[in-house]
Amino acid sequence: MLLIDEIKLKEHESEDKLKTKLLKKLHLKEKDLISYKVDKCAIDARDEILYVYRLKIEVIDEDRFYGLPYVRRYERYKDIKKIKSTIRPIIIGDGPSGLFAAVTLVDAGLKPIIFEKGQDVDGRQITVRKFFKEAILDPSCNVQFGEGGAGTFSDAKLTTRIKDPYIEYIIDKFIAYGADPKIAIASHPHIGTDKIIDVIRNMREDLISKGAQFHFSEEVKDFIVKQDAIKGVITDKDTYYSDIVILAIGHSAIDTFKALIKHGIYLEAKEFAVGFRVEHPQTLIDHNQYHGHKLKEPAEYFLRHRSQDERGVYSFCMCPGGFVIPSSAKEKTICTNGMSYSKRDNHLANSAILCQIKMSDLDDDLMSGYHYIEDLEKRAYAISGSYRALAQNIKDYIYGGSHDLIFEPSYFLGTTLYELDHFFDEKLNKAFKEALLAFDKKIEGFIDKGIMIAPETRSSSPFRVKRDARHQSISHLGLYPIGEGAGYAGGIMSSSLDGVKCALDIIEDLS
Repeated sequence: MLLIDEIKLKEHESEDKLKTKLLKKLHLKEKDLISYKVDKCAIDARDEILYVYRLKIEVIDEDRFYGLPYVRRYERYKDIKKIKSTIRPIIIGDGPSGLFAAVTLVDAGLKPIIFEKGQDVDGRQITVRKFFKEAILDPSCNVQFGEGGAGTFSDAKLTTRIKDPYIEYIIDKFIAYGADPKIAIASHPHIGTDKIIDVIRNMREDLISKGAQFHFSEEVKDFIVKQDAIKGVITDKDTYYSDIVILAIGHSAIDTFKALIKHGIYLEAKEFAVGFRVEHPQTLIDHNQYHGHKLKEPAEYFLRHRSQDERGVYSFCMCPGGFVIPSSAKEKTICTNGMSYSKRDNHLANSAILCQIKMSDLDDDLMSGYHYIEDLEKRAYAISGSYRALAQNIKDYIYGGSHDLIFEPSYFLGTTLYELDHFFDEKLNKAFKEALLAFDKKIEGFIDKGIMIAPETRSSSPFRVKRDARHQSISHLGLYPIGEGAGYAGGIMSSSLDGVKCALDIIEDLS
């Protein structure tokens, strides 16, 4: 089976013409085409509107097409091997990496035990909405902690550039548990915060029916360690034993990181990024990205800049038709994030704009990165005196000034007008301003018609728990650090894939 890229249809052309265009592109006789199916579809609106397809095809004598620039072999993921084992792997964390490690292990016939500090998605939804409406924060259950992970309240974006057969396995699972089948062909798929709740609930209920066990509102406080091997965990409720412990925590689980350090489990500080959210009218983004064409789907953007002092500045977690949300995990701190519902029909678009924090910016202390992040969050709260985020017009940030915001931000708990030049340090301000000026050349009006809401601090972990090629800790047998918190992923798909690959290694070792 082959994948064929760059089959294009004009706006008025139906998909019925795909076959004709495919035959013409490959100079293929119809009798030699066994089957074809849409694999992906993207929009190119640079000149006229074009729908650009990737097709999955079966043909007679496919070898003759190898080597063409728009042709490659389709590789399907391998079915999960069934095994017999009495070991019940423990999974700490019920975000994407932990969930998909569990899904894969269950497909193999194992019965993992999953621990989550926060609540299940239904209870969590109530708790998070209470924070959004009343500014009452639960440090154990919030946008950072709880079933589904932080991505549950961030549009459930499934975009990834990773080329791996098991990406399709993950997409297939999401669809099986209730996601719109369109995510299989969308170039930038998303499920939506309102829909992912049902998908995760269905996933959990299916896993339980097959023998998995979930412990919500139960925090892992310590590890059972014997001769540099993990033998189980101690929670705030009980003690559990297992020779396999998968560490799938989020990057806000500082107490767990401290427990790792206490036992001498090898981890290291790593670079991360901080910044703010920008918000613009969605119509501005649509007009620029679609070059004046009218399309139903709200437009997105992906922006990158390398500053003069070699710092990466980039957009992250762009939410078309979305909202900027409070995502604090500790009391009296401020942290922002972005969220969209499945329809993406709010009149505003938002994205994080993040700047690389280098190791040279930090002290030698292992906790220096975490303290850097926490200091920003605490200072923001101290300035605001509440959970109201700091905000400023982008134009005022670039050129100086403190005028009223040019529009009402979507941030649920309100904002405090503040000159962000005084919030970030000189190096970050210089890099941000360079980048924003560059972004304004790519999206006209990015500066004049946008506002900033700060800070955004939880996009990546300041730690990496070192592991070997088979996902196992380099210092302690039986510990498998995976996902975003452990320093190996960034987003739902890469985290989910990390969980799948870790589980596959465990399955192979137990076979």
